[in-house]
Amino acid sequence: MQVPLLLLSQNSSMTTKGTLLIMGGNCTNDYFITEFAGLIGGYDSQIVIIPTAMDDKYLDSEADIKMLKKPFADFGFKNISIVHTRKKKLANSDSLNNILLSADGVWITGGRQWRLAKAYKDTKIQSSLKRLLNQGKLIAGTSAGASIMGDVLVRGDSNSHTVMLGDYQNGFGFLNNFAIDQHHIARNRQFDMFEIKEKMPSVLGIGIDENTGIIVNDNKFRVIGKSYVTIYDNTRWSEERDTIYPLEINEKQFYTLSNGYEYDLVNRKILSKHDRVAFLLDEDLAKEIVGTYQQVESLAFDLELKIDVTYENNILYFRQSWNNATYRVEYHYLSTFFRPNSISVFHFNRDKAGAINSFDFFQNGTTKWIKQ
Repeated sequence: MQVPLLLLSQNSSMTTKGTLLIMGGNCTNDYFITEFAGLIGGYDSQIVIIPTAMDDKYLDSEADIKMLKKPFADFGFKNISIVHTRKKKLANSDSLNNILLSADGVWITGGRQWRLAKAYKDTKIQSSLKRLLNQGKLIAGTSAGASIMGDVLVRGDSNSHTVMLGDYQNGFGFLNNFAIDQHHIARNRQFDMFEIKEKMPSVLGIGIDENTGIIVNDNKFRVIGKSYVTIYDNTRWSEERDTIYPLEINEKQFYTLSNGYEYDLVNRKILSKHDRVAFLLDEDLAKEIVGTYQQVESLAFDLELKIDVTYENNILYFRQSWNNATYRVEYHYLSTFFRPNSISVFHFNRDKAGAINSFDFFQNGTTKWIKQ
């Protein structure tokens, strides 16, 4: 008799506080740098780039370093530092770690993830990154910089990136019992994760496609970007049937989530309206959110669909212009709010200066609302 693999699963979770922005590759663009800037408080913040996953030929001149900084400098960042070494002694030095610990946010580039593990695993650099997270700060990683965040290092082989579990098998462990693959659909990698699942059946595997990412906070993540995140959690989820199906040991199935969907790491399931719990709303955040928002999609039809957000007696209210309906919303986590007893979710976004400028309304699809 086969035992459903779900019964053998262990929890996955964040091992630190703070926020992770994990991207699947080709993400050094305005969309993701805006997300990065907004999450750390604006482009006046101090940022550190860690390019150690890259080949030395891209890092051996001042021109190379200038090119590395260019997307961020062009965006408006002025306080940009580089932390990079191949030597463990330097990775344990105060000189590098003091630079790192001054950061409001860190961006780990793509390349080969084994180089990150070789240089920084079990060094002060790894400890300093965790310290930043525990201070509530942000670490972003794209491609190789994404895979290194889990405790199981995917494609960490120094000879070939096609080997799923190579000579470097341990990442930085910001996420426990977790394996992250990237460039996922673009490189047709959907079935590669099963090589890891066969050896480590309890691990939570995710594959993130290019121009796509997840924002992880408080043991939950939200999908952002243009493509899909693939989930390998020993279940199959059907949105159409609103059902989660446990899989048996020999079943090799996965499911995908697109922009706006959220996932609960600890309980290993997509977040539904029944999973949302209200938490205390910070008054400063509430005051930032207050204002009038215009639905972007309605402009194409010459309509003016608006929502007025007000804050009264510690409660946030939404009023719809098209029918004057008013309802309260509850705070969930990060900048996510929900309407009680409803599948309606509101994800507030910040611009590159760190100010609330829009929200994405998610309810079986996403619409964007811009602050007036």
